[in-house]
Amino acid sequence: MATKAKLYIATIATLAAAILGVVASRWNPESVSRFALFFGLAMVASAMKIRLPGFKTTISTNFVFILAGIALFSFGETVLIGLGGALVQSLWKTQTRPKPVQVLFNATCLTVCTAAAFWTSHAIPTMLGLNSMAAMMVLGGCVYVVLNTGLVSLVVSLAEGRSLREIWSSCYEWTFPYFLVGAAVAGLASAASYGANGVNLGVALLVMPVIYFVHVYYRMHIFRAVLDNISSASHEHETVLAGAWRGR
Repeated sequence: MATKAKLYIATIATLAAAILGVVASRWNPESVSRFALFFGLAMVASAMKIRLPGFKTTISTNFVFILAGIALFSFGETVLIGLGGALVQSLWKTQTRPKPVQVLFNATCLTVCTAAAFWTSHAIPTMLGLNSMAAMMVLGGCVYVVLNTGLVSLVVSLAEGRSLREIWSSCYEWTFPYFLVGAAVAGLASAASYGANGVNLGVALLVMPVIYFVHVYYRMHIFRAVLDNISSASHEHETVLAGAWRGR
């Protein structure tokens, strides 16, 4: 791995360590049992992952629970959901055994993304005098998607010497529809969960089948897209060969 990539990963890891230090110093969950249930569901969602074409990384439906956590839980609880989800996503049923540095980057990257999304979605509406869950979810989702795709694309660019713009464009193209649907599900689930009597996590249980079907549908979509690309490339290759043969 290139030296620049190593320094970059070390920087992200240091930032994540500082964030986890803040989490540890301020850890005070309102309800341990409620958080444990939500955390468990988030880990199940993290196992629903999809490998992106052209990348050695995956995306999972844990994004839905991170966004919902931003609206329903504290900073520390939401960061732990992101960290735990990254570890499950990196280690659960992998095609090849991941390298420690890959697991480290995935875990620290999601920690930083989750923390940034939480802080932004709470700080900016407060500064503007807004008390809107919708504004919070939109801000959190935008920051998370842009930062997550950007950090991943940058490490790939540094490690493989490829164009950052090209990698980021490809990563964004593959992930944006998935994140968009996930954000919509998270927003609806959060709004339905939060009532006059507090947070009702029964909605989170009901939304799991929806998350599963979104995962299956997008997995099929990527599979079909890859097959179409292969078919198109094969057709172009055959056309070139036919033209070369006729030219003899």
